[in-house]
Amino acid sequence: MQKAQRLLDLAALLLRAAEPVSWREIQEQFPEDYAGTGEAAIRKFERDKAELLELGIPVRWVQGDEDLPAGYVLDRDEFYLPDLKLAPEDLALLYVSGSAALAQGAFPYAKDLAHAMNKLSFAARAAGSFETLGSSAQALSSGAAGDSGGGDVASRLEELSTAVALKKRVHLVYGGAERAASTERDVDPYGLHQSHGAWFVVGYCHLRKALRTFHVGRILELSVNAAAPRTPDFAPPAGFRLSEHATREPWEFAVHPPVRAKVWLDAPVAPEARASFGPRAAVKDEEGGATVELETTNSEALVRHVLSLERAEIVQPKALRVRARAVLAELAKRCA
Repeated sequence: MQKAQRLLDLAALLLRAAEPVSWREIQEQFPEDYAGTGEAAIRKFERDKAELLELGIPVRWVQGDEDLPAGYVLDRDEFYLPDLKLAPEDLALLYVSGSAALAQGAFPYAKDLAHAMNKLSFAARAAGSFETLGSSAQALSSGAAGDSGGGDVASRLEELSTAVALKKRVHLVYGGAERAASTERDVDPYGLHQSHGAWFVVGYCHLRKALRTFHVGRILELSVNAAAPRTPDFAPPAGFRLSEHATREPWEFAVHPPVRAKVWLDAPVAPEARASFGPRAAVKDEEGGATVELETTNSEALVRHVLSLERAEIVQPKALRVRARAVLAELAKRCA
């Protein structure tokens, strides 16, 4: 029997059982895998228990008493999620978000997401709100268009998600920005996140000797370290928080030393323009508009963001103003 099938069957056996399952019963159900009296069968079973735990399926031994025999049980309190008691509108929002992620074709946890969406529909049926879920989801999704992530991105996301989970080092060929040459890097991937429709992997870059964020769409080649597949290659730093990197703006990616910048927003200043600089920027209202002061470690990204806004210009430093003019001149030349 294949290991994946054996793990599923073992979990199903324990989940269906009304009382603890003895080791002898498990051996009878899996004669080809756990048969015999030697330690090999027990070690194989312990390895399977460890893999189930990694999948979020905790199996434990309970001592018998007057009412129940001793044996193995699946800890249902840890296995099942609590009832979130979501309103139909909230269920619909989750359902639409999940559908959009699946439609992209590049979501690394597509099977898990599809399983979760089935549970959402079951929950809606149980609550008698399945029709509300369907109508709300249709209303929320009207006008929304899915954007395919492409087969290459999907396959790389799947490999990266496995590498993150198993803490395995990856070797990648990373495409340079614009005309810059590509580079080969060994990276310890700490986590994946999505921002503005694009996927990023955060990890320690052995080439730069520092933490870096990589755009998955710019990864040209990718390979996961195949040596010792069950042995981690690294451990993320104790203070690492993926959320801190997922909320960073593109001009906050570590590309060069920090530079203080000032941007002028001409009146009337739209709330969207204010918010577009992120929570770490200082926005100050002044006569005729507002100034935005922030720190950037990726000047090119800041320049392009400012140029995408209406009635906005870089005030300081001078080097960024010069770069903004050069970009505008290049655009004008292309449009001529």
